[in-house]
Amino acid sequence: MKSSDLDQDLFTDSYCKVCSAQLISESQRVAHYESRKHASKVRLYYMLHPRDGGCPAKKLRSENGSDADMVDKNKCCTLCNMSFTSAVVADSHYQGKIHAKRLKLLLGEKTPLKTTGLRRNYRCTICSVSLNSIEQYHAHLKGSKHQTNLKNK
Repeated sequence: MKSSDLDQDLFTDSYCKVCSAQLISESQRVAHYESRKHASKVRLYYMLHPRDGGCPAKKLRSENGSDADMVDKNKCCTLCNMSFTSAVVADSHYQGKIHAKRLKLLLGEKTPLKTTGLRRNYRCTICSVSLNSIEQYHAHLKGSKHQTNLKNK
């Protein structure tokens, strides 16, 4: 992976900037740099940050072999470098997590922690307690310790 000076900044013996991975031992470093997950992230990185300073997404050739700016979205996705057999498969891809993630990376948007509206943590500030579910939170509010703390405040 260390083919140029640019790569040396991204891939060191102790840290992989592309994957944000801390590499502690030699065996961990070798395993990481040879993994499929690392290779996939490197391909995505270079797709979004090309060395020649050109367009971030690879352009696929259209069916007639010419480089056209407008490629049929039902036949291929230039961002993910994928081709499709039908419009249904294309729609499924465009609605998928991988395409959305790559699109956000291309646009420079940060991915929110949780977009579903479901909370993973419920906090009682009176008792300084964190709870994992709404059921636990309601049970806590009805509990004797919470009631005691509520009266004392």
